[in-house]
Amino acid sequence: MAYPSFEQYNNAFTAHQQLLSDPELQKGIVTTTGLGTPLAISGGFALTYTIKTGPKKYAVRCFHREAPGLERRYQAIARRLAQLNSPYFLGFQFQPQGIRVDGAPYPIVKMAWAQGVTLGEFLEDNHGKKGALANLPNSLLALSQFLETERLAHGDIQTGNMMVSGTTGAIQLIDYDGMFVEDIRDLGSAELGHINFQHPDRKSKNPFGPTMDRFSLIALWLALKALNEEAGLWDKTQSEMDAIVFRASDYIDPSSSSVFSELMRRPALAKHAQHFAAVCLAPIEKTPSLEDFLAGKNIPAGAVQIGAKPQEGRPKPGYMGAYDVLSGASYEACLRRVGDKVEVVGRIVEVRQAKTTKGKPYIFLNFGLWQGSIFKVSIWSEGLAALSRKPDDSWAGKWISVVGLMEPPYVNKKLKYSHLSVNVTTNGQMTVITEAEAKFRLTPWSTKSAPARSSNQEALGKIKGQQTTARPPSNAPAAPSSPNKNVLDNIRKAQRSVQSQPTAAPSPPSPSPRPAPQPQRPQPQLTQPAYQSSYRRPPEKKGWFERLWDWISK
Repeated sequence: MAYPSFEQYNNAFTAHQQLLSDPELQKGIVTTTGLGTPLAISGGFALTYTIKTGPKKYAVRCFHREAPGLERRYQAIARRLAQLNSPYFLGFQFQPQGIRVDGAPYPIVKMAWAQGVTLGEFLEDNHGKKGALANLPNSLLALSQFLETERLAHGDIQTGNMMVSGTTGAIQLIDYDGMFVEDIRDLGSAELGHINFQHPDRKSKNPFGPTMDRFSLIALWLALKALNEEAGLWDKTQSEMDAIVFRASDYIDPSSSSVFSELMRRPALAKHAQHFAAVCLAPIEKTPSLEDFLAGKNIPAGAVQIGAKPQEGRPKPGYMGAYDVLSGASYEACLRRVGDKVEVVGRIVEVRQAKTTKGKPYIFLNFGLWQGSIFKVSIWSEGLAALSRKPDDSWAGKWISVVGLMEPPYVNKKLKYSHLSVNVTTNGQMTVITEAEAKFRLTPWSTKSAPARSSNQEALGKIKGQQTTARPPSNAPAAPSSPNKNVLDNIRKAQRSVQSQPTAAPSPPSPSPRPAPQPQRPQPQLTQPAYQSSYRRPPEKKGWFERLWDWISK
């Protein structure tokens, strides 16, 4: 089935009291951005919104990409987890008609909010604190033993899907889109997992069974063990929230990996590093359980010469990002990826520090002059509170990488500017890098084994409220331009020329008001939030350019 776009879901959550079917969720309060629009977090197949109902807090997942057998998959997972009643998993309800969007019902997952922070956030904040990570390796081993015993697999074990609470290192798993339970073996895998925690064979073979978490657990355990041995390895290995000690390129060629060489120089880690290198180079089905790995059992045969020079003529692995990497200087490239979780790399041109109309501080890191069509990083008050290092005017000219959900454009017609953004809400989501590192990350690498992503055409379709299924390869030649598209491109160039004229500095945008309920209609008429582009505005309010867009888009 075709699912709603990001903008359509955002519209629906501005009137969640009428459009959600769950009575408890209807009474709750949706978490919003500094603009007053619903705050969404991207997952593999779903956008996750937060709703607070008194002392309770829920994650509400809305699907925007198709997953084979979605309803059957979630119902089977719910049954199995209910039988286990395990602290490793959160209770959830799959609601087949949980939300109405443009008059049609769509499924949601209502999930209790996990306590604590993600493992990635925990490591960002605590990797340098003595003893802070001491309990985590044992927690991972206990989780591994539980999964092996129950013949379960999560499918995407990584720092963003594991919650850590308290000082005991207690772990909970979230995001069950790719989970394996025996009743759905025939459905096959629904995702490929985070590239920095997956075996190099995961993309090509994509197994679906109870052993598919083994590699991820070994990689995380060894990374945590290394950081416990020497906290300085965090900086030496250029670790960050989505890459703990190892990266995908290390798994492809352990013999020439600087990370494996670092671990081999430490007696407490050398044996495990040698065994892990063998696991990386062996077929994925040869991966032992974490318990066997620690005991030195079932390690794939074959010695790996760590520290060897790359073979002559063999290309050096390039940057393998967990998400598609975009240039922050390209507004058009960012526009095509609205609704996707991406990594944006660029140079900060302007730093704007101000307060909203409600007096809350915020910071915008602009990747271009604000008067035009640009990408920016938005850090609202909640994000500022989470950051250990807050940006200031000295950041102008710095190169950064930011990972997050590409928000729809905020368009100010009066001042003639259009801004796309990623909201920073957690520590570690944004990293200051060198210009050389920025260029390295922005250089495509044709062999990177990242999960399949939407094509630009599909992303643009989602912006326009459409759904497509074709996903051409990223290296496919561009389709020839149509006469209509050429006309539209020329008009947009003219508009950008007008937008580049100097204007007065903008005041922070006011939050969009929630639409008033209209009980006389079964489907309320929704007010378009101020941040949105005008693709679906009423015809009588559209200008000539918007009417032309509608005609061309038919």
